Amino acid sequence: MNTEETIYKIKIILSLKKLLENGKKLQKEIKGNKIVYSYHGVASSALLRKATINDTLNGHTSPKAVTLISIVEGMGFTMTDFSKEFDHISESEIEIYLNDHK
Repeated sequence: MNTEETIYKIKIILSLKKLLENGKKLQKEIKGNKIVYSYHGVASSALLRKATINDTLNGHTSPKAVTLISIVEGMGFTMTDFSKEFDHISESEIEIYLNDHK
């Protein structure tokens, strides 16, 4: 995998993790929210295997577009929400991720 692909993969992972964390914060504030912000909950909402969510969020695989959209929507967010997170990932966040996952 070349450097550009690696950076995109990391940005996808970090963006999804930020959405998951944002969802957990929202869940505490909204009563009656049906989405559970855990790997299992997202998998259930997205109609994907928990292993797919796990592999994607832990960087073992890069999701296809359809899988990425399913995960984002399964968390109750839009692709616009995802793209905002993606666009705001800094180089320092990428470096920290790389150092933590050597």
